[in-house]
Amino acid sequence: MSGSVIAIDLGGTNIRAAIVGRDGDILRRASMPTDSADGHLAVVDRMVRLIGDVGAEADIQVPVGIASPGPLDPRTGTILYTPNLPGWRDVPLVDLVSRATGRRIALQNDGNCGALGEADFGSARGVDNLVYLALGTGIGGGVISSGVLVDGARGLGAEVGHVVIAMDGPRCTCGSVGCLEAFASGWAIRRDAELVATTADGDRMTELAGGGELHAGVVAAAADSGDPAANAIMRRAGRALGAAIGAFTNIFNPSNVVVGGGVAGVGETLMQHARETMPQHSFVDMRRDLTVTYSSLGADTGLLGAAALAFREFSSETR
Repeated sequence: MSGSVIAIDLGGTNIRAAIVGRDGDILRRASMPTDSADGHLAVVDRMVRLIGDVGAEADIQVPVGIASPGPLDPRTGTILYTPNLPGWRDVPLVDLVSRATGRRIALQNDGNCGALGEADFGSARGVDNLVYLALGTGIGGGVISSGVLVDGARGLGAEVGHVVIAMDGPRCTCGSVGCLEAFASGWAIRRDAELVATTADGDRMTELAGGGELHAGVVAAAADSGDPAANAIMRRAGRALGAAIGAFTNIFNPSNVVVGGGVAGVGETLMQHARETMPQHSFVDMRRDLTVTYSSLGADTGLLGAAALAFREFSSETR
């Protein structure tokens, strides 16, 4: 399998693995439950088994890219801590996987991998300057400037969801106040909906939820049906997103801003407010040629981002 890499996506409840070709084609894939409660060594063992499964016919020189929730240190290959994997502290993931497989391993934050995937295989293919925003339960993302991933001194940079857009805003899960994530993430939209649902103003959202969770899709559907309370929630989230995009435009002067993740699936119900607000927070010359678009990678963002990471890190080995 010359010209391919092995990709691992550690996000979510399943570990996902794939062989990915240079053009972004997924040639073979497999998955299994993460079951992180079993401890990090058990999870590493599952990763190794998946690498063996998808890479059964791959030469030992075919490298591996891993997209993982952070915080992590890609320079040392260490997972520092992540709420997605309870109990993981200072886990030397790259060393463990490399010793077990004999393969070269690259590790990076899944948000940063998403930016690489969009630049190499997705909506921003061939673009050298972009900001990627992953709107999910939380908000992650990454930045590429002049073709280079911007991740700071220790690889911890580009936590785009934690740019502060309101000094007197709501408390974020990171402990700070007024982060973008505290306005426009899945959990933030659900929080606002649940507060409104304690009053009659939330009746339409409660009806559409049908006894289930008041997630962003429910709120968006209520807004689309003309519900004033739901529209107010989506407008607040969208304006916050627009302010953040404006800030990123001023800082990085990107050609593209790519928006992905589950919350982005509500589309223009959210993004129309972001598009209206962004010009108020960015210089006109910076935004003149800016394209704001949606991710095209969907559920494979993690896998293709991990593949893009491996191709970039080990380009001489994947030709």
